[in-house]
Amino acid sequence: MIAASRRSLARYGANQLLEGVKMPLVAEKLAAALVISERQASAPLLVADIMRELEDRGVVARADLASANALSARLHKQISDYLKQAVKVDDVILNQQIDPALIGGVRIETANRSWDLTVAKKIDDMRKVF
Repeated sequence: MIAASRRSLARYGANQLLEGVKMPLVAEKLAAALVISERQASAPLLVADIMRELEDRGVVARADLASANALSARLHKQISDYLKQAVKVDDVILNQQIDPALIGGVRIETANRSWDLTVAKKIDDMRKVF
């Protein structure tokens, strides 16, 4: 038996979700494929590949956002709206993490892109110049 590549499983999963198949059923099918091919450990990578596939298709982007402090609802919406335009997707899932080491600003990562707009990054950039 030839095991399907993780990339082809991700395309299959994205296609199923876009066709309206419920997520638990898609997850069950993909889990079965990983178990049969003895690649259960690659499940987190498969999920990331599906998110990349959905972002590439302009459907949804999952964005991990790190900031020194919690964002206000207004700023959360502004960042989500900006990301929709920048990444060219219909929807954004914004996962915020608090990291006091950042001092201020935000660091954002989607499946395909990243922005580092933190004070710590600006200070580090200045150190390299001087």
